Amino acid sequence: MSKTGITVLILVISVIAVSSCKVTRKVSGFPVPETTGIAGMMERCSSFDTIRSMMIGKSEAILLFQGERYEVTLTLFSEKDSVIYLTAVSSGFEVLRARADKDTAIVIDRMNRVVYRMPFRKMFGYQHPVNFQDLENLVHGVYLCDNMDKATETGEGNILFEFDEQWIRKRVLISGERADIEKFEFFHDKTGEYLMGEKTDEGDRIYSNFVVGEFEIRAGRGERTFNSALEVNMDVNHRKYTFIDLQ
Repeated sequence: MSKTGITVLILVISVIAVSSCKVTRKVSGFPVPETTGIAGMMERCSSFDTIRSMMIGKSEAILLFQGERYEVTLTLFSEKDSVIYLTAVSSGFEVLRARADKDTAIVIDRMNRVVYRMPFRKMFGYQHPVNFQDLENLVHGVYLCDNMDKATETGEGNILFEFDEQWIRKRVLISGERADIEKFEFFHDKTGEYLMGEKTDEGDRIYSNFVVGEFEIRAGRGERTFNSALEVNMDVNHRKYTFIDLQ
């Protein structure tokens, strides 16, 4: 995967976000609101208040990069306002393990024995088009409940969240009926870096030129479990791995 590790982390979190999923819950069943749009979302948010973590497993995806095709099975774990973990397995072997918190993303590339570290906030120059909060918001619509002040209702009953920053356009569109993410766009006007995703008739697609060259991911399905726990070991043998700090 060479220098693609951080990009894979960001894209995989995004692709899981827009995937249609079979849901397994470790909390009581959520009532389906009678209304859609913002009113329905507010009703859902009162039920989502008990959710502190989410695990998405057995998610199949295809990564397309520089003419190469990678088929992987993904597991993602998110603890609200804290951390996101990710593992990717291909043909029974773990090829990637990643961790992101509010400050830093770390990716372990098992194939090339490289550990990549990248701060979400640069000390100099233009910022990245996404940060930890943006990635967390893409895990599930539930994490958007704390940002209803940034929501507007569209004509189709969907909900548009706008998190724009200086030079960076940040938009997330969710279904007002299911609270699932339908489309998102993060675009830096100065650098041209972008991360975009949407549901299409052909499936879920993610596009990006963030950190390295252009990427595309095609999503599969996964299983969601709420309020579970997961221990992830990010330690490696320092004598066998190369460490690369990205900016």
